[in-house]
Amino acid sequence: MTRIIVLVFMTFVLTGCFIIEEYETASIAQNEPEKREKQELIKDSIVAYLSKQYQDGTSYKAYTFGSLYSNKPQEIVELEQLYEIKRMLPTMQQHYGSRLDSVIQENDNQINTKDKIIREKHIFTTYDLTHLYCIKDTLNNFKIVETKFLLYPNYKIKDVTIIFSVAIDKFELDLFEHFIHQDPLIFDDDYNYQKKMNAHTYDKLNTSMINALPEKKGALLKTILKKVKFYLKNNSFDEDIFANFLLSEWSKTPTLDVSIDKVIKSSKLKMIKGKSDTSNTGVPHEKLLGYKKFLLVNGTWEKKTQEEKALYCEFDNNLVLLGVLPVEGDFEKYFE
Repeated sequence: MTRIIVLVFMTFVLTGCFIIEEYETASIAQNEPEKREKQELIKDSIVAYLSKQYQDGTSYKAYTFGSLYSNKPQEIVELEQLYEIKRMLPTMQQHYGSRLDSVIQENDNQINTKDKIIREKHIFTTYDLTHLYCIKDTLNNFKIVETKFLLYPNYKIKDVTIIFSVAIDKFELDLFEHFIHQDPLIFDDDYNYQKKMNAHTYDKLNTSMINALPEKKGALLKTILKKVKFYLKNNSFDEDIFANFLLSEWSKTPTLDVSIDKVIKSSKLKMIKGKSDTSNTGVPHEKLLGYKKFLLVNGTWEKKTQEEKALYCEFDNNLVLLGVLPVEGDFEKYFE
């Protein structure tokens, strides 16, 4: 099956608020109003479908739609190419001369044959579109969901696949709406500077969401919301201080079997680097893989013993906290 993009339209964060258009054939390029109408009809169909799914105390709120794609079987692509040839042939008298009528007839025969095959085999184009939305349940719990919808040619829903889903609270929902609307994170008396800094910041945040694997999008979004909170509180961003903030939250409900009484000290945040894939350039260079930090804590451990221990804390390259492990042996060197 051939997958042809007919319109890429993102109204916010996940593509940095832009419109991109790609056309694979001249016939597609001629039908811009039709394409836009098609996208609106598909969006309406999805909204109607989800609105029916969430009733009786639950609610659905739409935020953004992703790229609209048409999934065209090879037979339909070939038929469209034949119709494009049919359109062009009357202008090619000089090229074909007296053979033009027979060439037109042969092309018409191929159209009829291909059309018959498509009808007999019930071959049709489908469309797919991603959608980001929020669900509120009867207990006022919130969930952000990104879903991929597959639709029939009549725009009815054929299949639904959840890309990611993550639970958030009311305060996080406010942060999410701040993020999704791309509202300012940094304020300055110099408006041009403020605009530039916010554009740069959102570009990094948006790109991280675009590039994240589906199974990592939920944790990344939660971290982004914490970054939004940090920006709004400090009017700036410091990676080391932000990492300490994440670890302070972790210490209240640690994933290890320990009750932490006090964080005694922490090391500086350090980058974890590795070699990049050199298949394109042949020249290796360093790539940021993530970050690490050490904590010295006093707590009650699994055997009910009270003692100080060092902890190794690892983050990915977007500062999502990946895990915390105890450090055995001498640990003073990590805090030098």
